[in-house]
Amino acid sequence: MKHLLDKTLGRYMLVNFLCWGVGTGVMFLLYNLHIGGYWAASASNYLIGGTLGYFLNRRYTFHSTGRQLTDLLKYILHMLVCYFIAYTVAPKLCAGLIEQLGLHAAGNVALTVGMVFFTVLNYFGQRYLVFRGSHKNAEDKNAPRG
Repeated sequence: MKHLLDKTLGRYMLVNFLCWGVGTGVMFLLYNLHIGGYWAASASNYLIGGTLGYFLNRRYTFHSTGRQLTDLLKYILHMLVCYFIAYTVAPKLCAGLIEQLGLHAAGNVALTVGMVFFTVLNYFGQRYLVFRGSHKNAEDKNAPRG
């Protein structure tokens, strides 16, 4: 458990709080102004926030020393998979709310549930798949020398 809760988690949370603020602001603005609907609004969040997140997480959170093009391609593929899993599952989890809250309010709840689900999937994917080798190298560099 200690291995899961190292300093990368704190850095990831700081970086993603910034990305979240920017991306989420755009997402809810577009959705509530009826510009593009559910999928376009949620996609804009990850296009804008994800681009910022790639550069910050690659350099600051995981200290990647891998090939930038390889990291970028893995990152894009990973983001797409997380996005479609999270935002396909979220409306199904919130389906009962549509009758109680109405379609528009339930859409806001589904977007929020999707963000939370995406964030959890994204952290573990970036840490163990996208920037995996780089993270090990960063840990080795910070290990005490004897």
